[in-house]
Amino acid sequence: MKFVEYNPVDEKGSCVVRTFTKLLDKDFYIVKKELLQLAKELGYEDYREIAVFEKYMSNNNYEKITIKVKNTDNLKLKKGKYVVFCKNGNEYHMFPIIDDVIYDKNKKCFGQTIISIYKKIK
Repeated sequence: MKFVEYNPVDEKGSCVVRTFTKLLDKDFYIVKKELLQLAKELGYEDYREIAVFEKYMSNNNYEKITIKVKNTDNLKLKKGKYVVFCKNGNEYHMFPIIDDVIYDKNKKCFGQTIISIYKKIK
């Protein structure tokens, strides 16, 4: 898989917003506002809660898929749009993959343990 640096706004802890900004081709602050509003509607203070970003994904036609790969270094996905939710130690991370290209602010996305993967279905 190819890696392309992508960081529209250098804001700490913004991987969730950055992921959807790229996948949905939307402005960073619009996505963040939508996620914050959804979090509030669902009774959460933080849009980085799994229930919040999974609902956001569902609202935008992404669904969780089953994959047997456990590490991002071994990840091979077919063409399409994907969200990868992973962790390294106690740190969680999310990044998009579009047509075999990983978009992230740095290469720390490699070597992470995969928690779940979501694919654009429509």
